[in-house]
Amino acid sequence: MRNFLRMKRKHRDERGAVAVVVAVIIVMLLGFAALVIDLGYFFVTGNELQNIADASALAATRQLGATYQSLPGAAQATYVCDDPTPIKAAAQDVASKNHAGGKDNIIVNDADIIIGQWDGSSFTPTLNQPDAVRVIARRDQSANGAITTFFAKLLGIDTLDVSKDAIAALTGQSTSEPGEVELPVGISSYFYLPGNFCNDYIKFSPTNDPDSCAGWNSFDENPSNDPIIRSILDEEIEAPATTTDPTDPDLVSSFEYIGGDLSKITFEKLLSRFQRDGFDVDAAGDVITDINGNPLHDATGTGSEVPLYDSDGNQLLYPDGTPRNKHMWETLVVVYRWYDCGNPNTSIEIAGYSRVLITDVLGPPDKLIMGQVLCDRFGDGRGGGGNYGVKGAIPGLVE
Repeated sequence: MRNFLRMKRKHRDERGAVAVVVAVIIVMLLGFAALVIDLGYFFVTGNELQNIADASALAATRQLGATYQSLPGAAQATYVCDDPTPIKAAAQDVASKNHAGGKDNIIVNDADIIIGQWDGSSFTPTLNQPDAVRVIARRDQSANGAITTFFAKLLGIDTLDVSKDAIAALTGQSTSEPGEVELPVGISSYFYLPGNFCNDYIKFSPTNDPDSCAGWNSFDENPSNDPIIRSILDEEIEAPATTTDPTDPDLVSSFEYIGGDLSKITFEKLLSRFQRDGFDVDAAGDVITDINGNPLHDATGTGSEVPLYDSDGNQLLYPDGTPRNKHMWETLVVVYRWYDCGNPNTSIEIAGYSRVLITDVLGPPDKLIMGQVLCDRFGDGRGGGGNYGVKGAIPGLVE
């Protein structure tokens, strides 16, 4: 009997110990549940906020790109974002149409939309010539409220703060639209190797000149020849859409290059195109305009024109016989992937795009084209390409 009572007391003690162990295990399981469920909810909300930050940054930077597209070339290079309201509104509009952690109509604070510059590795806030936007999407006390926990309340954690950020930037142009490339010349990528090409001058013709680092092309027309280039200058052939997509070498576009120089008649077509598409400028380099403010292609007789003379002092004439003035034509050209400044004569891949200011065209017998390679210009294409002075107005995520 004594043994029986002893065993019964021992059994009760064991049951008590088991109860304590079970209680501890339940608390641990609840803790794990809090960890799994609440952290899972935390990460899901974070992913949703990341998507919102990404989309909002892209929308804001696209608005910035559209602003650049609306400006003349020279104004693009000196743009200061005096009114960031449209850019911030674009980001906030996208965010308001999304949800995160069960919260609809996400709000992005004005202070969480930062306009600046992206140098390829870091972001610097600035309104002077900006090319990037950083957006922070939040669920915390400053915007949209912190997310409410489920089981973590048992551990004294009632809410969790979540925030994500993204940076979108206007990077080197990687595509061109049909007709966007106007001039049937390209610049060798070798020209850009020193890295200090901004505002450098380059000779496009003659192609065998030591200072030339360019070549004639017939777009994608094969075989490349003088009559095709003449048709391009007459605007009978339009440049195709092109891409330099580095993710798929099979998609990279190529242009057909021709060695040597152009015939007299083809070069005169180029001179006419220079006259038609370029603008006359005065001695200070400012575009001469009519009484309505429209740029003049032929400012002869205005009193502001700057005649140019040949080496013998003879005034140069346009093909139609009118006196030639100081004249400039800003246009987009391709950069071809090449290893030197030699005269190209084959099909060559497009490495990127540059904007150039054609400053001088001398007709036969000189057949000279001088241009200035420009920086901080924005084209119509998508970013993601090489840095050759022109950026795409369609942004991409960089961070």
